Amino acid sequence: MAESSGSSKIPTKIYETVESECLAFVKECAAEFRWRDLSKDVIMDMGCGSNLNCCNAILKEFPDVKALVAVDENRSVFDNVNEKDERIQLCVGNIIKRDTLKEFEGKMDKIISTNLIHQVPNKKLAFENVYYMLKPGGEAAFLFALDTCFCPFMKAMLKDPPHQAIYKGPDYSTMYPEERRSQFYKQMLEEVGFHNVRTKEAYHEIPYDSDEACSDDLYEGYKFSFELPPESVEDFKVKAFQIFMKTMEIYGGKPPSYRSLMLSIMGLKPISTSNLKPEQTTV
Repeated sequence: MAESSGSSKIPTKIYETVESECLAFVKECAAEFRWRDLSKDVIMDMGCGSNLNCCNAILKEFPDVKALVAVDENRSVFDNVNEKDERIQLCVGNIIKRDTLKEFEGKMDKIISTNLIHQVPNKKLAFENVYYMLKPGGEAAFLFALDTCFCPFMKAMLKDPPHQAIYKGPDYSTMYPEERRSQFYKQMLEEVGFHNVRTKEAYHEIPYDSDEACSDDLYEGYKFSFELPPESVEDFKVKAFQIFMKTMEIYGGKPPSYRSLMLSIMGLKPISTSNLKPEQTTV
């Protein structure tokens, strides 16, 4: 997931790679934490989405896992879950509303989250609530965007007065500040109480099949952020694509593609009982 969307929909091209991205992240977690036998572990997938990608990836890599808890704040995502392993518990909960997660206090062996944290305004509170749900000695792993090519694209779009006049989406002016990179979030997790925090930044690139596919995806992703009359759709698509390709020049003028700087960050809740319940940050 690319942006904090508000009234925007995430462009579909990104979703096509989410399943493989989640599987790769689960493998990374397994290597970093040296997962072997998970037959006694209960693992939470925070911000699971309707496809339960992380849950399914864990089941694929560790078919003996004891249980999985799939959490999403949007109850409707579970309406589209057709088949699931009987060990997966579906729960509605919000990562920044601790009262919605109270039943899991101190009960999770591991918590994994992909493509969620960059959408959360109060990230420290989110990390605190994850810490709150872990058992002493529990492990947490997060994968989220530090920057994406859609941010400069939208900033450029909104410099155009006609587009600015019909825009009703989120504020892109302060999204993904450059000073908030791996060291910033490593320090934040350590302040929450996590130990042995390790980080890794990596650029992800998803090429579009054609210029037309890119243009269609930009429109589908951002049409709800603009009050577009039907007769303006084609003109909007043309201008949006032109602006997108112009902003792509900062990445070396490559063919149209979605690019993001992703952060993988992992930490351990210490066994010491002195850090079991950090003081909750206010929203």
